[in-house]
Amino acid sequence: MANEKIEVEFRPIKHVTIIDCTKLPLTELTDRVQAMTQLGQPNFVNWAEGVAFFYLPLPLDTDELIEKYLNGETVFHSIVYALMPHYNSTIRAKPYDVHVINQTSNKVLREVANWLNKHAETDQ
Repeated sequence: MANEKIEVEFRPIKHVTIIDCTKLPLTELTDRVQAMTQLGQPNFVNWAEGVAFFYLPLPLDTDELIEKYLNGETVFHSIVYALMPHYNSTIRAKPYDVHVINQTSNKVLREVANWLNKHAETDQ
């Protein structure tokens, strides 16, 4: 067993489908994150390319969705975002601050943020 070679394979996400997309002012985005935190969700938003956002992935609860995922496709059930031109590690809000995770190094989330930026121009 010690001589068995372990094979590593990388299958990156190649396609993201977004079902529901909502643009909000930054203050409303933080209000939603704080409300979700009270329901047990994490207290953070992602940031890349001048956009703060959180997303809810569609659960991998069917064979079809699992197959798509293994073939490089993922589905975001919902994404909520706000324009935030400059990165900051927190957004000051009451009753508590919202943490911001810089996702610039994540190719998938960076591309999603680029798409949101373009979408924001038509979603005024």
